[in-house]
Amino acid sequence: MANSKVLPKFKTRKEVAEFWDTHSSMDYWDQFEDVELKVHPSIKSPRDLSPRCPHHKNQVLYTRWRTIDIADGFASLHKVRELYCPRGDYTRLAPETAKIVKQAEAALKRVQLKFQKLAA
Repeated sequence: MANSKVLPKFKTRKEVAEFWDTHSSMDYWDQFEDVELKVHPSIKSPRDLSPRCPHHKNQVLYTRWRTIDIADGFASLHKVRELYCPRGDYTRLAPETAKIVKQAEAALKRVQLKFQKLAA
């Protein structure tokens, strides 16, 4: 399929991200180059990339969605992803959830400090 749209040149990754947020790759399909990907020989299946329980090395961590309290119970985050060992002895927040919790707690700490200043 011939296409009259020309893929622009980008100077930064931010420009690339902003462009693809507002454009469809299908409009530029004929301008893409084929690439060859090589998977490491030790990776036999997608399961090999899954996070593992540190106590049971061959046990893949499962995902569940739950509500957690943050900032000493000051707020709750709903439907956050947690990884857990089905053997029942290990849980941790998923990396993206841990990042959100850290950001939310920092924001709540700033709000609490403002309330304390206003109350004083």
